[in-house]
Amino acid sequence: MSQPDLEDLRLFLIVVDHGSIAAAARADGTPKPSISRRMANLEAAVGEKLFDRGANRLSLTPRGDELNARLRPAMQSVVQALSELDDWHSDYAGLLNMHVPASLLQMGVRQTINAFLESHPNTQFNLALNNQPIQRLDTDTHLALVIGGLPDSDLIAARVGQTRRILVASPKYVGAHSNIAHPDQLSDHVVIAPGPHVPLILRHEDGRNWTQPFEPHLAIDDVRDVTNEAIVGRGVAISTTVAAARDLADGSLNQLLQDWQEQPMPISILYRDNRLQSRLERDFIKVLRAEINKSLKIHF
Repeated sequence: MSQPDLEDLRLFLIVVDHGSIAAAARADGTPKPSISRRMANLEAAVGEKLFDRGANRLSLTPRGDELNARLRPAMQSVVQALSELDDWHSDYAGLLNMHVPASLLQMGVRQTINAFLESHPNTQFNLALNNQPIQRLDTDTHLALVIGGLPDSDLIAARVGQTRRILVASPKYVGAHSNIAHPDQLSDHVVIAPGPHVPLILRHEDGRNWTQPFEPHLAIDDVRDVTNEAIVGRGVAISTTVAAARDLADGSLNQLLQDWQEQPMPISILYRDNRLQSRLERDFIKVLRAEINKSLKIHF
């Protein structure tokens, strides 16, 4: 038998306590696919099945029962020792480097950082406002927020919400131009888009599809800057529900073609395996996930 991983053993007990991998994922804040993979690794290390997998609930095999009985008191001792160590060094300390799209800064990120800085003055945060797709985390970066597709890597991606690209323009611009009733009419307007631009793929509520047949007149790296161009009346902007939320709410922008919509894009936190994280990093990610999820529910 190979040596089981300590994190696999910890998650094994959580799965036993909650009766399923899905319930364990919700309780621990670890993605369900990660727990499934770790349980498979643990069974491989032990060399025997630990669970009988029913339709909705897992039950322990005799070998799983034996492991549970022997492991639980030992793990409780480990938890108590770590808790006592945390009591000796109760405050967080350290630096977290993060990549964050500028449009998400107000969606829970700034609030979570401010709360940590106020409660834990020995923490430091370094934010890179990066709107480019993240393919990997460099050695000095602890986590990244990602909108849309995820890189194919061993990193963990925890989904926290979603956004969608939308078309917006200022009330002044809308009043000065003819009504846009169909996406084909966008070719008659100045269109501003985030760069590098990805063509729109819109679907009407009656099932018709439309794909953008033209290039935008102006592409800007930051979707927030794109949205600001629309606010001052430069043209029609391809923004997102997140970037334009406040401006739509206060009347600075109008949403166009609301019966034509794009598919939502996931928003995820990208980070390394839990075994490589500090206590500050693990706890910050848990709080950040909850705060972003709450903010996005309000604005989507």
